[in-house]
Amino acid sequence: MSRKAELQAPKPCPPPDKAEDIRVELERILASALFRGSHRCQSLLRRITEQTLTGHTDSLKERILGIDVFGRPADYDTSQDPVVRASAAEVRKKLAQYYQEPGHESNARIELPSGSYIAEFHFAPPRAIALAVPTRPRRRHVLVAGTVVAAGLLILAFTLTPPSWRRSDLDRLWDPVLKSPGPVLVCVGLQAAYNPRSVQAQDAIEGIVPPPSGPQAPPHPIREDDLILLRDRYVALDDAVCLVRLTSLLERYRKPYRIRAERFTSFADLRDTAAVLIGAFDNLWTLRTAGQLRFTFRKDSEHGTDMVQDRQHPENTEWMLMNSWPNWDIPIDYAIVSRILDPATDRPVIIAAGLTQYGTIGAGEFLSNPEYFMEAAREFPKDWQKKNLQIVLRVPVVNRISGRPRVLATHVW
Repeated sequence: MSRKAELQAPKPCPPPDKAEDIRVELERILASALFRGSHRCQSLLRRITEQTLTGHTDSLKERILGIDVFGRPADYDTSQDPVVRASAAEVRKKLAQYYQEPGHESNARIELPSGSYIAEFHFAPPRAIALAVPTRPRRRHVLVAGTVVAAGLLILAFTLTPPSWRRSDLDRLWDPVLKSPGPVLVCVGLQAAYNPRSVQAQDAIEGIVPPPSGPQAPPHPIREDDLILLRDRYVALDDAVCLVRLTSLLERYRKPYRIRAERFTSFADLRDTAAVLIGAFDNLWTLRTAGQLRFTFRKDSEHGTDMVQDRQHPENTEWMLMNSWPNWDIPIDYAIVSRILDPATDRPVIIAAGLTQYGTIGAGEFLSNPEYFMEAAREFPKDWQKKNLQIVLRVPVVNRISGRPRVLATHVW
């Protein structure tokens, strides 16, 4: 069955000098911390880039990539083994993160559009070449020089002070936070976890040392006395990814921030400064802040359900997860993104939270990607910049990797 990703029209190859710039940029990307730890992403991005550069885009199809890059058999079922789709989604995510980090500006840029396995290359416009001014009487020379300097200053002012029509909807979303006094408080939830009391037992679990009874011996049952509960030690990996994404955004805006765990955040902290709350059920400040809003989180531990609830339509139970605990092996997650002026603290609060960690990382992507947020902003009233807002997101999950978040509902008041 053909897929949309395989129907892309081939694009002309860049000239040799531009192709060399792309290859240099590719090596920089593959050597970065984001890609060094993922051989799968490295292999796929290298193959896609090289085949696009040489014009061999006919080979950039899901099945062919699965066979050539990931060693799948020729008759493998792509619907049952979506390794190419999952890897491509991960590559897109890593590329977005790479270009959001400072110091990665380049004349050449590599992108992998959503729904395609053909790379796109973007090049910075060439710099203007200064023209030599013929020798003329001194007075005219001074006039020409003054005109050039004045024009240069105007261009510089235009560049450093972009007019409002050039700002994105995402910039306007963050405006109340950026204009608030003092650093932003970024509050992230903590995961309760049990650790073995024995260092040897922990090392055996991690595979650092063989189990005490030997590798073939059956595992000993774990008793309650063998474990210790830690409530203030661990942050979920995807919550940490969301944290990095949003703090990187604040750095690009040159807005200072401080990070604090939910258990060590007080009401006085939230009252004194703007805040970003990450996570739902592992962050009580999120539940307290969003508890009375239209879209909120509900958990039924007895029946094993988590859901995003619409207070205006309580009959709606579509945004629900069942039996996600303990493995979180789910095909889809739901998240809420909120920006509110908290009446209790009189400070702006932004919330990025999902029912599970997949929704939280999707919310973080939505709050840091202008293209994603623009999808919701189209539904807002004209004066939404000065109002509170909430957005419900659907986040697909493939091979335990979150995909592109999609807008399900919005509310502005």
